[in-house]
Amino acid sequence: MASLEILDGISQELAAFETLERPCWPNQPTACNVCGGHQYSSFQSYKRHWCAKHENTFTLLFCPSCNKKFGRKPDLVAHQRKIHHLLATPIEREVPNKAYIDPKGTPPYMVDHRQRLRLKRARDVEEASVSLTTERADCRDETFELSKDNRVVFKKFKS
Repeated sequence: MASLEILDGISQELAAFETLERPCWPNQPTACNVCGGHQYSSFQSYKRHWCAKHENTFTLLFCPSCNKKFGRKPDLVAHQRKIHHLLATPIEREVPNKAYIDPKGTPPYMVDHRQRLRLKRARDVEEASVSLTTERADCRDETFELSKDNRVVFKKFKS
């Protein structure tokens, strides 16, 4: 029982180390932090590059109907729909990556969802403040009255 607790503690420590050491995706076009080639406009395209170039193995998917091979599941699904007009479970095989480039200990970027949410909230607040100031820029030109059912009625007049 004690050895399981130790292993659990080690895995938690490694997970914390991984998240601390990995740099955050900068939310702008960025080159790979290992090979520095192409600029990737989104984290998703960067992740696709990382799996294609910096993982030493990858999964090949084979169409069960015609045995054609695919590197990405969306390509296989499109093939099955267009050629065979059906969706079947693909055959998966783990193969060595011939285009492998050793990252030499450099960790891939990660997405910090907390940072992304903070940026989104800041944009939302900024948009709300802009709309408030543009819609109700000059409240001094307004007067209000209460209607018979005690609702506030605003009347705008020019000074």
